Amino acid sequence: MKTFLSAKRFGFFLLSFALSAGVVSTPPANAISRLNSTLNSDSLGRVEPNSVKAATALLIRHADEWDIKPAEFQPTVVIDGVAGISIVRFKQSINGVEVANSLLAITVDKSGSLLSYTKSVSDYSGATQAEISQTRATELLKSSIVQSNGLSQGQVIVPEIKLVIVDGALVDDVPNGKYLAWRASTFISNNATSISMTYLSQDGQRVLSTLPFVRNITADPFVCDLQIDRTTPGYVPPSSVTIDGNGNRYVNLTPSEQGMPLCGLNTFGLNAPNAEVGKLNIIRTWDYFNSVLGQDINEEKYLGNIAPSVNGDSIPRISAFIDICASNGTKVACPYNNAFWVPWASSECGSGACSGIFLGENFDHADDVIAHELAHGVTFYLAFNSAMAENSETAALSEAVSDIFGETMDQLSVLPGEAADPAWTMGEDAQVGGYRNLQNPTVSKIDNNWVPGDSHDNSGPVNRLAYVLANGGKIGKVAIKALGSNANSVTKNDLCDAAGECLGTVRISQLVFATTSNLTATANYFDFGRAMNSACSAFVKAKTAGFTTTSCKTVQSALTAQGFTSASIKLKKIPAKSKRGKPLTVSAAMNSINGTAISGQKLALQVLVGTKWVTKQSRITDASGKASFLLKLNSKRKYNFRVVTYSYSGLYSTKSTTVATTVS
Repeated sequence: MKTFLSAKRFGFFLLSFALSAGVVSTPPANAISRLNSTLNSDSLGRVEPNSVKAATALLIRHADEWDIKPAEFQPTVVIDGVAGISIVRFKQSINGVEVANSLLAITVDKSGSLLSYTKSVSDYSGATQAEISQTRATELLKSSIVQSNGLSQGQVIVPEIKLVIVDGALVDDVPNGKYLAWRASTFISNNATSISMTYLSQDGQRVLSTLPFVRNITADPFVCDLQIDRTTPGYVPPSSVTIDGNGNRYVNLTPSEQGMPLCGLNTFGLNAPNAEVGKLNIIRTWDYFNSVLGQDINEEKYLGNIAPSVNGDSIPRISAFIDICASNGTKVACPYNNAFWVPWASSECGSGACSGIFLGENFDHADDVIAHELAHGVTFYLAFNSAMAENSETAALSEAVSDIFGETMDQLSVLPGEAADPAWTMGEDAQVGGYRNLQNPTVSKIDNNWVPGDSHDNSGPVNRLAYVLANGGKIGKVAIKALGSNANSVTKNDLCDAAGECLGTVRISQLVFATTSNLTATANYFDFGRAMNSACSAFVKAKTAGFTTTSCKTVQSALTAQGFTSASIKLKKIPAKSKRGKPLTVSAAMNSINGTAISGQKLALQVLVGTKWVTKQSRITDASGKASFLLKLNSKRKYNFRVVTYSYSGLYSTKSTTVATTVS
């Protein structure tokens, strides 16, 4: 019995991706299926005009306080949530050139009042014209990839390239600094997991960074090509499928062929019967997103591909291939023991992009694995739409959010005879013991012992946080009360199989969704904690069912205990003596407990007057976590300074040590 609660539909616009030997051709009973106009990450599309107007007015009104220039920001997407909440996301452009991974997200209630905001922008002030043309940049990029990988010119595909402003603090794995660069989508023909985001220097002389878009379910680094099912009797592969000496079949990815495969009426693969378990698990995921989070993930802007020449019709379809074999060019894995999600650009799809999940043997039986991969497509549009370094905090957050949606779907959608999974184990139906345990993850806390590492391990602090908030428990010595009822509220069998059970799981789903909607493409743990605190407060202000001041205090306690909000402020030394009337600069830097720079944080410079600290100026930290205050000291005396920060709802309060100067 499913215990999904009805949720007000969020008007989300997502671009997402998934592949299987089955296609979902009929929406679940409670899903909303309809066609939508084209939307990409650079267009506003169908939105609530009042939300955009309200957010834009707030942007202008608070420009000085937020230290931004309103003319640099354009709305890109509106996310309509529960209780009338809307999140309007803006991107930054300077002289018409986009700032890569920039974000200003403003959350408003149904009356247009400000609930919260998130900011991650650049103060770039350099040139906005490249030395070479877009065409020349494409040629040079292709040549560089050919030479460095020993490929032929025809094997390298660059479907999209544009000039952007790069701020090293906003983009993973690029040189530090602020500069122009060409950002491109690239891939190698017949290599599904080579689809990457590549940055090229503005003069075309150097590849700055190449990071893949693929998100794997496990830490297995094995790179694979798509393998069409090779065991179905009577199956005749399309003309664009090639066969190697081992009998493995591959789809040609070059534009002259049919491109990456989509399941459909007249195309690659076989449309599996409705009873195929992978198809049923996709529908269960579809049902969960619609019923709990108000999202129809089969819309074209989410995961549904529309490609009449490929699908054979104009209905959005989630596409996934099951029981795949794979090769990394030298080794063949048949069957393939992993699953992954990947996006690719294609003129065949109405939205300009296609999507797919690829499932190795038995992975179609794991509903949480399927939900995890589909969730990567959802969060790709929400926040994580930039390629990311595997050992980054952003990659860990991306994996954690997919784990959480995978497990909450699994918990809330109980099949007859299903065994309980009280530890929230990811992938237990694909492999004995599963892959990750959300109750007791490998890395469970963020502290000064944290080191960059595998994103599937470093997802642990977020996974543990979600588990405890949904079920209750202890983090160290801190007792955390669940956000609602648990799996034993009625039947006491560790299953969400009765009405009224697992409201804690429903609420953590909604909270993580709203949190992710406010994250940047290079968000870190502190950003996540800050966004979750703001999302909870916004829920309370909007009178969202199940969220109260008390429950948000519980969220704060859990975030603090897990280390999400532990941070320090350091002041740069100032001269011991200063001259009267001469400008003095006090510089501060804010970092989380594991050393990550904290951007978009309001810092206040205070001076000691008698026995009281008085705020003189406020600044917001830049992408490097730094802020500077410029003063003129007119009185001959000793001045003591400190810098403080705090959250408006009391989540954290941090202050620096004192620096002093004597004016003569």
